[in-house]
Amino acid sequence: MKAHTFSLVVGNTACNAVCPWCISRMTETNFRLTTGINWRRFDIACHIAQQARDGLLSVLLTGKGEPTLAPDQITQYLEGLQRNGSFPLIDLQTNGILLDPENEDCLLQHLSEWRDMGLTLVCFSLADFLPEHNNHLMGIWENYDYLRAVDAVHGLGIAVRLNFTMLTNGVSTPEQIEHCITIAKKNNVEQLTFREVTRPCDSISRRHAAYVDEHRPVDACKRLFHYLEMNGAHRLPDLAHGAALFDYRGQNISVNHCLTDTVDPNDIRQIIFFPSGEICYDWKYRGARLL
Repeated sequence: MKAHTFSLVVGNTACNAVCPWCISRMTETNFRLTTGINWRRFDIACHIAQQARDGLLSVLLTGKGEPTLAPDQITQYLEGLQRNGSFPLIDLQTNGILLDPENEDCLLQHLSEWRDMGLTLVCFSLADFLPEHNNHLMGIWENYDYLRAVDAVHGLGIAVRLNFTMLTNGVSTPEQIEHCITIAKKNNVEQLTFREVTRPCDSISRRHAAYVDEHRPVDACKRLFHYLEMNGAHRLPDLAHGAALFDYRGQNISVNHCLTDTVDPNDIRQIIFFPSGEICYDWKYRGARLL
């Protein structure tokens, strides 16, 4: 059995965005979240990840809320990873608000330290290529400019992934996709991802599930596949969890949905470590735990 991502849960459920399609709010469980880290269990989780190296691609600093609201815990995790051997690819998933140099609480000094501790990529979660519309959809600080944050991250020598959630009131049409691609190429973005918004069938939040049902662009991924292939994109090998990869005019593009299931019954999508010490392999079910 192989795992493909070693996810480290940072912080708690606090977030400085209010995305009405938030997958975290639809899969929230009673996993304990704490600012302290159970280091004995963390070391065990690292050893499990190392045993799964045949499939392991990256470490992902993520959260049930916004990870950058707990910068000290991010630092502690990176220190713990350094003690436990080599993890060459370490990603931080974020809405990017606290990486904008114009934000008075900007964390670029922390980001510089995290780079030196092994952080290799920052993944920006977005809803639209226009900063003002992105902010409106995500319910965040109106002056935030994700492109300013991207430039700052690149300035520190860290790679960037732009991860667009596809919505009928955001990005979903080929024309809009082309705008995203143009922006990515103009800003030297290393990776570009489009995920069709979706929800678990047993969502615990009716409000968030209803929003997804209303704004889900049905078959958007299928239409995007067709558009890319009809316009000369080269299909690269798929990722283990089913994401399709393309080279489109030199731009790396991944197409997937928002859930994290694997398509291989012999694999688990991820190893998930919660700071309280629980080690799991599924966000939706507390019973899906290794320890």
